[in-house]
Amino acid sequence: MPTSDELHVRYHLNPNFVKLKADQEIGEVIKLFNKHRIFGAPVVDDLGNLVGMISGTDCIKAGIQSNFDSSFRGLVEDFMTPEVRTVDADYSCLYVAEMFLKDNYRRYPVVENGNVIGMIGRTDVLKSLEKYLC
Repeated sequence: MPTSDELHVRYHLNPNFVKLKADQEIGEVIKLFNKHRIFGAPVVDDLGNLVGMISGTDCIKAGIQSNFDSSFRGLVEDFMTPEVRTVDADYSCLYVAEMFLKDNYRRYPVVENGNVIGMIGRTDVLKSLEKYLC
């Protein structure tokens, strides 16, 4: 039987994630999202501190605002969400599971000492629960 320490987010997060900068162009973000088959990513400053999140929905809004004009040069900072709900690496996956039930989010940035160290999504939490229930 696994210990409760094994349910810490740090053992179930995805450490391989796309990080974006606020001054990146939306077109570049769209290409990255399509390439990596993702629908959201954290936005960090030069020190790795979280400054926002941008989603595929934000990119779609940018596309609509631009009227699909190829000369449009919108930046991440113009469309990102600056206030982001995060989880600590030492949170229990059970707690994060409850967060997913209450929120509409599909993923949370995982932070440690102010820096984003990974992402945890609903599938990651489900895999962590497999150790207890299966």
